Amino acid sequence: MEKKGPIVLGYWNIRGLAESIRMLMEHLGVTYKDELYQQGPGPEFSRESWLKQKFSLGLDFPNLPYLIDGPIKITESNAIIRYICHKFEPKLLGTKLEEWAYVDMLTGVIYDFNKDKADLMYAPEITPAHKVKQDHVNDVVKKFAKMLETKKFLAGEKLTYVDFMCVESLDSINDLLEPIFDKYPSLKRYYTDMMALPNVHKYRTSDKFTKNPKPYNNMVARVGAAPVKK
Repeated sequence: MEKKGPIVLGYWNIRGLAESIRMLMEHLGVTYKDELYQQGPGPEFSRESWLKQKFSLGLDFPNLPYLIDGPIKITESNAIIRYICHKFEPKLLGTKLEEWAYVDMLTGVIYDFNKDKADLMYAPEITPAHKVKQDHVNDVVKKFAKMLETKKFLAGEKLTYVDFMCVESLDSINDLLEPIFDKYPSLKRYYTDMMALPNVHKYRTSDKFTKNPKPYNNMVARVGAAPVKK
């Protein structure tokens, strides 16, 4: 195979939708470059660092995150994480029809879960209308906790890519909204197991992660716009 430069992952200088992709690539030992864009401070919260490049990268649907791997240029976080699996470790997509279907379902569940979570964190203030979103987030957390009482990973005994998506979402809730790892022992065990994956542990204890910590959310967010100290 012809040699190419490292994969480029473009995103804001935050964890957000890209951290699960970073963790997956670290787990797989993939060489990649973090192309980071910085949102400006308030009250303008300028997006100029991204906008000045947005339409010059050859992306069909310009957005963040994006991935560039030689001639392959894609956007949308779910497509990116699945591309990484297809290229480097297809078994992380599932290995039989039942697993593929279940993992695809979980992808949709986590997408909706993350949308409500983001709405809570980015809203200037929490209003009574947000109770529905908070109830949904709490309900999904409970369902994950219940599932993981009898499963090592979300799809069973085998790791799949949705585990990287899920553990990052749970980590953000635990750090920013509610200490769910203390409340649900199964989630704490799951988080501990995910963080103990050798290359994930190496990444999370490396200068790459600890010396320049990224906040969960962008500067415009109500919560999570500053790095969390652990």
